[in-house]
Amino acid sequence: MNASGNGNAPRGDNWIDAIAGRLSPTGENSFRDALRQFADQPEWCGDAGLRSKITEQLRTLTNADTSTLADCIPTSSRDQALEHALIAARRHHQSLHDSDDAAGDNASSSKCLCLVGSDHGRSVLARMASGKPTLRGNEWPLLPGFVHASADRFVDRIDSSTAVALVSPVDFSGVGEPLTADWWARCRQRCDETGTQLIIDHGDTPAAGNGYLFAHEMVAGISADAVILSAGLVGELPGGLLVLSESLASHLDESAQSSDLVGHLVSAALSTLIETDALATESDAFAIALAERIATRGCVRDLHACRHTVILELDVESQAWIEQSAAEQLHAHVCSDHSVLFQPPLLMTSEHQEALIDRIDAVLAGLEGTQELTEAAAPEAAAPAATDSDATDLDAETEPADEVHTDDLPIDSSLDADIDEAASAEDSDEELDDYEDDDDEAIEEDELDDMADEELAEEEETDDEVIGGDEDEEHETEQEETELESNELDEFESNEETEKL
Repeated sequence: MNASGNGNAPRGDNWIDAIAGRLSPTGENSFRDALRQFADQPEWCGDAGLRSKITEQLRTLTNADTSTLADCIPTSSRDQALEHALIAARRHHQSLHDSDDAAGDNASSSKCLCLVGSDHGRSVLARMASGKPTLRGNEWPLLPGFVHASADRFVDRIDSSTAVALVSPVDFSGVGEPLTADWWARCRQRCDETGTQLIIDHGDTPAAGNGYLFAHEMVAGISADAVILSAGLVGELPGGLLVLSESLASHLDESAQSSDLVGHLVSAALSTLIETDALATESDAFAIALAERIATRGCVRDLHACRHTVILELDVESQAWIEQSAAEQLHAHVCSDHSVLFQPPLLMTSEHQEALIDRIDAVLAGLEGTQELTEAAAPEAAAPAATDSDATDLDAETEPADEVHTDDLPIDSSLDADIDEAASAEDSDEELDDYEDDDDEAIEEDELDDMADEELAEEEETDDEVIGGDEDEEHETEQEETELESNELDEFESNEETEKL
């Protein structure tokens, strides 16, 4: 459980490695002697019987027959094991056709179906197979033939054109929830119906325990056409192991290179598992004890367990976990933005298990304390500044000024006199202003009335002038007519007198 080194190093004597199961399945250093023996051999000419030895060891641990476990290839990296598996599966898919021409036409349509969120390595081929877009940048070429689907649609996407169904025991696309037994059974049945090869990547999953080496066999009791192993078998060094069934072993020729160094490391780890009978260990004990301890922690949403592989779904971001776990000197693996992973070795003493659980609980307690402080500071930071309307409302709710109790205040008679005098002056000014305002208003009203009377008088005079003018004109006309008649009569009489003469 304790990593080697000094206390000042990232993994010193005071640190606890919560994923030590990836280093060694039993927690013991079984690789020291293997590395020494490999380095001390007089000639490096290859070990012809190493693959057969590893195959027999695996059959002992899994109780598998030759059809299920036909051959094993130790590879220099986990990515190389994946490449060999994909080559064998595509060749098998092409061999299902009757003629070479048909196989050639189908080669372009042979698909490799992968899970969304999966991580299968860092080579170009592994990045294309991985279901994480962050692993594929613009600088990486897109290789044809890889398609991805979520776990709930994965089985339905398998058809006759699918050469490979590549999955991992734990779906890391969300919070690291393991695949269910029903899902495994449906996937295996669909692959058998379509002739698809089921390849399971155990690169990040160490030995399962409870009598099983493989998680898929423990959960659903199914077999795989190929299994990729790495975690716990090579001491976290580069390397992998490809386990092939009889259907795929015949499709790999001598071009499939193997690594003797990795083979010696894997053989040493398998020997330790057999000698200690580590697979028979009850691996649920750690998950149960951890669940009981952290049951009251509010920052934990859920706990997902696949025997010794335990995933905590958190209510805080993983970055907060990283910072707090560093303060508690605990090393764990971050699965996603809100989940972390623990993979302790199968063989742990009660003291080591208790120390690990104590350290995990201390990290969660620190996260809760930080979360409470953040929530307490949030209302103060979010409180808006007081506005004018708020101040008005506040003044309305307070006691009026004339009702303020001043019994306890010191009395100053001169100050009171000044205040009374100022108040009287203000009252006088106010009365004078009111009087002047009233006078102004009265004057304005009188002026308006006089103006109205003048206008009315002018209108009456105008009417009288108009009427008088008409009467004068009529009178003058009558006078003119009378005078004319008189003149005419006089003239007529004058004419008569003249005729008489």
